[in-house]
Amino acid sequence: MEDRSNFTYKSPSVFTRIAVAWNLLIGLRGQEFQSVGSWIERNYAESGRVVGFLRFVGWAVKNMLVDIPNALVGVTFAKPMSKISYWLAADNPVKNHPWASQPNARLPEECEVVVIGAGFTGAACAYHWSKRPGGKLVLLEMNEAASGASGRNEGVVVMGRFFSYVKKMILDDLPRVRPDLDAARRESLAGKFAEAYVHAAYKNADMIEQTIEDEGFDVDYARVGWVQGQTEATQDYLESSVKESYKKGFDDWDLIEPKQVLELTGINAETRYGLSRRAATWHPAKWVWSLVSTAVKSDNVDFFSRTRVHRVEDTGDRYAVHTNRGTINARYVINATESYTAALHPEFIDKLVPIQTNAAFAEGGPPAMREHVAMGGPNSWFGKHPDGVILGTGGIRLDYTQAGRISPSRFLTNYIITEIQHLFEHSPMHVFREWSCTAGFTDDEYPIVGLLDGKRQYIIAGMCGSGSGVHFNGARHVVDRILGIEGPDDYPDQFFSPMRVLDPQVHHWPD
Repeated sequence: MEDRSNFTYKSPSVFTRIAVAWNLLIGLRGQEFQSVGSWIERNYAESGRVVGFLRFVGWAVKNMLVDIPNALVGVTFAKPMSKISYWLAADNPVKNHPWASQPNARLPEECEVVVIGAGFTGAACAYHWSKRPGGKLVLLEMNEAASGASGRNEGVVVMGRFFSYVKKMILDDLPRVRPDLDAARRESLAGKFAEAYVHAAYKNADMIEQTIEDEGFDVDYARVGWVQGQTEATQDYLESSVKESYKKGFDDWDLIEPKQVLELTGINAETRYGLSRRAATWHPAKWVWSLVSTAVKSDNVDFFSRTRVHRVEDTGDRYAVHTNRGTINARYVINATESYTAALHPEFIDKLVPIQTNAAFAEGGPPAMREHVAMGGPNSWFGKHPDGVILGTGGIRLDYTQAGRISPSRFLTNYIITEIQHLFEHSPMHVFREWSCTAGFTDDEYPIVGLLDGKRQYIIAGMCGSGSGVHFNGARHVVDRILGIEGPDDYPDQFFSPMRVLDPQVHHWPD
């Protein structure tokens, strides 16, 4: 990036504003129009559909003619733009494994366990298996390890969603799946779900930190917290959600005053913000690669990248896992397929859906932005790194056949830059990476961890953009169940069973 130490802000001319607005308009695609509905629901739900839409139109016009042109002063975009994420640009020690060193390697005909997918969850399964006595586990990945959402996210180890958020998501969905319950019992049931989730997520975060320390993983880990922007309209909910979390014994979620926001992030906040105190930042791809690299050093784990699974066939006492490189017969299967699940298991179509998020990386950025702390505004997230700023937003529902697509939105990139420039002193940036990823979402925004078929095929999915808060403990849980190891049941079937999503009528709900 060129030296911009003498950068001076100059308000754009009317011609420049019109040119920026025109370029934004002609650059709009289907995914931007798809996001309108979710944006209105998130920001103007209290206004009703018609008024909410009119408020959105006013917001969009102001952004295109005023806010975005102002924010883009001093901002440049690379041509061509790289679609490789900031994380995946690092050196992958297990790239093209084992083919890079063993071009004639072959898949085994049989094994004890096949794990499909080498992202957060699949890598964690392989790691936990390598630490326990057992037969052979084979980890399969259709691309490269961490090439999906695990290598294209914000780079935050979340403590899970806070108690009130989880409770609200479950409560909103219960009238659909449990119409037999009255309001009081739905409230009680939603609270039980939230307690189970947050308890498991807290343990998950501590397990990750302990593993990084024990193994000496170099994953740029820093546990400083995650500051979440709030508006004036959300202050009452913020305060009540913190009180409810503490009342249930969960002390991570808190509120902080504007002075504390400034100290932690560099943001000149006008309201109180939310803080997840024990969240951390890290390099998510390096985490996955470290887990896989450690696992394959053991005698009971093999990893095969660039190996796509086409079908899983139940043959009775075995599963025939059919791939582009041959068939493996396994006693157990773990689906670590997240947003790709419906392509392999059609019963999850419209029940575990891909939601696309948008991200970018820019050199430069606000000098006041603090490093090693995750942060965001009401509709975005961003973080400072030694060589620039990573930023993202979005939540567009895709058809299951579009899982994993890389189709970033320049409009959304511009919007997040605008929000950053508003929260900090205006600064020059050079954007040279834009990408997207897809997370797997259930209707109640609650994960599934457990048996898929009531026999020996498991799934860990539906983490709804909070995969770092579920995957490691969830993988431990499934591996221990397969091996018959007695341990804590952090993911009881009554809350996490896939049947909750596939067939709520036969799911064994908590009393």
